[in-house]
Amino acid sequence: MVHHGRDRVQIGSWKSRDDVANLVPFPERAALPVEAIDHALAAIEQQGFVATYTAAMTPAQAAPFLDAGFDLVEELHLLRCPLDASLGVPERADKSRLRRGRRLDYPDVLVLDALAFDDFWQFDRASLSDSMRATPRHRFQVTRTEPVVGYHVTGLAGANAYVQRVAVHPEAQGQGWGRTLVQDSLRWAWKNGAHTAHVNTQLTNERAVALYERNGFVLANERLQVLYRTVGQPSD
Repeated sequence: MVHHGRDRVQIGSWKSRDDVANLVPFPERAALPVEAIDHALAAIEQQGFVATYTAAMTPAQAAPFLDAGFDLVEELHLLRCPLDASLGVPERADKSRLRRGRRLDYPDVLVLDALAFDDFWQFDRASLSDSMRATPRHRFQVTRTEPVVGYHVTGLAGANAYVQRVAVHPEAQGQGWGRTLVQDSLRWAWKNGAHTAHVNTQLTNERAVALYERNGFVLANERLQVLYRTVGQPSD
């Protein structure tokens, strides 16, 4: 973690690569100042990285990064779902279909994740673990199948829940696993005090958008942005 005043920036390897960093901002206010970004870039270069991607950010959060010489890589849909008592308690069928995920499940989970997402968005072991550490609390559930054909990781931070990942093996799609996983995520979040759930997905992933909308999510007006920059070039 790199500190600049009260602003913080988490720096790690992107997809376990030793030459590309992953940058996650934790600004004190709405967005990092350019000075904090330059400070983080210096730390990234010092650690031996030659380039960096950012986490997905709102346009307001991304603006100072663009001012600091970053380029837009991809935009993502952002969806939100209000959580309330209408979610009810978990259905018996849902409980019988899912169980708590374990480290022993990582190989199966990573295989199906690679089949469910294109190369840029695929998880490796490090990014899967990072998704669980991104928030103070998380839930990792997998299907009660052999092998595992679906999973979700959901994070909780105060009144906000973040659906970090929902993935279903292509050969198991159309069997209700997606709904089961999303509903488990939302019920857990509501039960533990969240008021709103957030999720993002690729603009081209119409199947995922439809799944989330069927489960109460609504598309936000703004899109999230993922940015990229090589290290060593000065900001304007």
